[in-house]
Amino acid sequence: MQIHGGNIAEISRKYKLKEETIIDFSSNINPLGYPGAVQNILRKEEKCIATYPDPDSTELRKEIAKRIDSELKTILVGNGSTELIYLIPRVIKPKCALIFAPTFGEYERSLLPMKCGVKFFPLKEKDNFKVNIDTITGLLPKIDILYFCNPNNPTGALLGHGDIKSLLAETEKRGVLVVVDESFMEFTDNESIVVEIKKRKNLIVLKSLTKIYGIPGLRLGYLAANSTIVDIIKHHKEPWTVNTLAQKAGVACLNDEEFILKTKRFITREKKYLAGELNKINGLKPCDSSTNYILIKLVKPGLTSGRVYETMAKQGLLIRDCRSFRGLGSKYIRIAVRKRKENNLLIKRLKSALER
Repeated sequence: MQIHGGNIAEISRKYKLKEETIIDFSSNINPLGYPGAVQNILRKEEKCIATYPDPDSTELRKEIAKRIDSELKTILVGNGSTELIYLIPRVIKPKCALIFAPTFGEYERSLLPMKCGVKFFPLKEKDNFKVNIDTITGLLPKIDILYFCNPNNPTGALLGHGDIKSLLAETEKRGVLVVVDESFMEFTDNESIVVEIKKRKNLIVLKSLTKIYGIPGLRLGYLAANSTIVDIIKHHKEPWTVNTLAQKAGVACLNDEEFILKTKRFITREKKYLAGELNKINGLKPCDSSTNYILIKLVKPGLTSGRVYETMAKQGLLIRDCRSFRGLGSKYIRIAVRKRKENNLLIKRLKSALER
């Protein structure tokens, strides 16, 4: 069973806490919440619940196409990017995949029902968990699909455009499909690699509207790729997986460009503050991160991620125990950047926990 952050209901039951009192640092959702336009959609569009949603999410795809300067036929919307992660191997039917580790666990899980072989390329702490493209080339002849999370979850490491373009050129020569998951790219100052879908026939870019727009309960994501790939995947997709409210909320979100700018300014400021305070705590070693969460190594002898998780959870602070990420073991936790008052509370409780 894959473990994810954000299970507030479970923590509420286990520790007999009221859900509204739990502060969630385990899921990397925008701490500013969702744009005001989403609330208006939910209030004004209640009549749409009585009709079927557009199975093609046409209006939302038009808005996405405009934003990424692409064509409608290059975009497929899903019930969160996770639906699309699972669709890809069902349609492509790869025989052998390459996945970096640690990274998001659903890539591996999506391949298991297809009996696809999986090779894992370990990312090393001494390299700040960054990918060295040159070391990947020798593995390409043995695989037919490669998954790449950028920025990576849970490490926050980001690969630049130059390296990704080099990787795409090399994989294209060898007929390897590359799936780049950019679910957290909007929290960074880097531009998306999605512009490359016009030039590359071996590239699928996954995007999440859930994280940046703070709408995890609505479930919304999309993939962008060569129209041939999109058409093939679309024919295997179940109808009506994206509800009408999510489609309308997605359009409203994409039209609020100021919300993204406001979020980036906020995350930049708060992440710098939070990382600085974490560095002052003996026993913690925060890793550099390009996005809205921080991976932390527990360097105090005898301290484990499970122990810290339990201690925080009992106090209503939900952090991510990273044992479920391949290669990290029990020495790492991950926390999302939240508002200053909440960040200060976490820092205070972590200090207290590590002094015991």
